Amino acid sequence: MDKPLFRRQRKGIALLITLVTIAVMMVLVGTLVSALGSVQKDSRDTASLLQANLYYSNIVNIFKKMKGDQKETMLSTLYQMPIPFSVEEENFFMTVGCRPLANGININWLGLENDTKMSPNYDITRKLFDAITATYNLSDPMLLEEMLLEAIGKDEAFAPKPHSRLQQKRGIIGYRQFADIIDRYRFEADDPVVATIPWEKLFSFSAETNVTDGDYMSAEAVSVLFDMELSAVEEEWVPGSGALKAFAQSYNLEYDKKIFAQKFVEHAECEVIYTYAEEPYKFTFVYSQGEVKHFEFFGRQ
Repeated sequence: MDKPLFRRQRKGIALLITLVTIAVMMVLVGTLVSALGSVQKDSRDTASLLQANLYYSNIVNIFKKMKGDQKETMLSTLYQMPIPFSVEEENFFMTVGCRPLANGININWLGLENDTKMSPNYDITRKLFDAITATYNLSDPMLLEEMLLEAIGKDEAFAPKPHSRLQQKRGIIGYRQFADIIDRYRFEADDPVVATIPWEKLFSFSAETNVTDGDYMSAEAVSVLFDMELSAVEEEWVPGSGALKAFAQSYNLEYDKKIFAQKFVEHAECEVIYTYAEEPYKFTFVYSQGEVKHFEFFGRQ
């Protein structure tokens, strides 16, 4: 099979998606610029927070008005790189970027050992976890696993269900929670190696989805899950719509379609950096299954 042609096709599709999305994003710019002068100049920090809330409110409205294909196009492009926008006469500058939150194996599946219905999910998580601990030669992988299972919960039937608020409170629900566990393990096991592992490139840390968005996995995850050399994967793997299916067909690989989503997964964290009084400020939010939420303001950068 002609591998260079495969890469050119993937990059050509990515370029087309980028051009389409830039047109969509211009709607965002127009809306946000129109709101630029509506915040009262209180104190700099207070006014910058009010400005962030105003931008966030407008973004929420824009997402609500978008159709399915438009949202997929926008998010898939923002996964590739932040897009900058500026209007000199309005002293307006902003960058918007997003990253997928379901593009790894869900760490919570490590707690499904006794759930026969979820055995494929447990098996793939076990494979990934064991490969990582062996590759990095962790000093006490059993201790780390015990800490993770304690956080996931003793209920072996943990199986995240979208839109269930009660379910979202169970298990590991974010990378920060996971990072705290890693810090505790590092201290208790005196194992600094654990901090060098690219956990975010391999696992996902959310209870809001129960599938993996294989199209946007990292090369590292693809390498481990399909038993391929990382250098070979890096040569060919181009994340994007249909990437996993095309890659699997190219190399005659098989994967479980119940684990890997068969359509675009609307689950992403987005970061907005904007200027106020010539200073950069940042806020983030999560877009998941048609809902924009979890606004967090980080202040001046």
